[in-house]
Amino acid sequence: MLQTRERAILHLYGLRGEQIRDRPSDASTQEGIATALGLNRTHVTRTLQPLIQAGLVEQEKGRVAGKERRLIYYRLTATGLERAAEILKELEPEPVVIIDDRGKRTVPFKDLLAQRLDIAPLSIADGLGGEIRLPPSVRIVVANSPFIAAEFIDRDAELAKAGEFFASASTVLAIFASHGYGSSTFLKKVASSMWDGHLLWHDLEKDPTADGLSSALGAFATRLGLEGRPKRLGEVGALVCLDNYHEVGQEVVDILYDLNRALKGGKARLAVAIRGETPSYNRFYLKEDVTSGAVVELSFHRFGDADSRRLLGLDLDDETFQQIYLMTRGQPLALSLLRDGDEGGLKKIRSSEEARFMMYLRDRAKKPIA
Repeated sequence: MLQTRERAILHLYGLRGEQIRDRPSDASTQEGIATALGLNRTHVTRTLQPLIQAGLVEQEKGRVAGKERRLIYYRLTATGLERAAEILKELEPEPVVIIDDRGKRTVPFKDLLAQRLDIAPLSIADGLGGEIRLPPSVRIVVANSPFIAAEFIDRDAELAKAGEFFASASTVLAIFASHGYGSSTFLKKVASSMWDGHLLWHDLEKDPTADGLSSALGAFATRLGLEGRPKRLGEVGALVCLDNYHEVGQEVVDILYDLNRALKGGKARLAVAIRGETPSYNRFYLKEDVTSGAVVELSFHRFGDADSRRLLGLDLDDETFQQIYLMTRGQPLALSLLRDGDEGGLKKIRSSEEARFMMYLRDRAKKPIA
């Protein structure tokens, strides 16, 4: 059985990647350490002070991901890292009973530590003498609708920001756009090509209810070995994608507000495609979440002339194209429907007269651009 100080060292050892990136998370603060060790904050202070005096741990004050004000956080010194390695070396031959997608079995501590880099060293050490239920080692994908990305044009700057989001300690990626301006397509692109971990895709247009969302999150957590508790998703590398977020009930807002708080400082992420006209009272995060960097917001607008021509893929003279551009207002959805000759689809987002006239203009194309 490890002493409390040794457990604190292993917890901070599990956060050593933050030291390399110089992006401390909430897990390295007194509050985060208290949660990880199951102690109150007073006991954490008593635990850390001797480690600081011994030169194993140092404290800094600075920006912590998800927090607006500067906080004190803790990290191991070079000597502390050496001590952590010694503790792990001592535990190497110890047997660990695990339950995973292969059933119940016993493996050496050393092997489990090397094979499951997604599991914190402290979590494995705390499991000695008992059983550890591990999340699946294979990718789990749960979806209530297809999320294959359609043809994707431009948005290079936004894709770069999404890449930065996944490389940071931010928790929420909020993608804003009016209907038909590409937020859903972008979210599908993110889910299908920018994330290779566990994934939950939930289309709120298919099921906008709080019960449906709660059930999906619970089922996903169960598949990941988290006892059906969505607030534990931060323990594993998981991405929750919500499409068509627009004028939802207060219970849905409350679920996401609580989830956002629970995921801070963890490994999971939440990405949401939000209609630009969504009321402010439907926001599930606060202004300080944005200013602190915990939430990253992206806003999509109309396509410019060049990208609209590329998406249309039709050989049109300048006058005809300009008429189409004015009528579609550079809306990716309208441009795609016109390109495909889907008059019925156009009538759902434009008047019948506008749809017919745009189809007439489309017929003036000389030939599809190869």
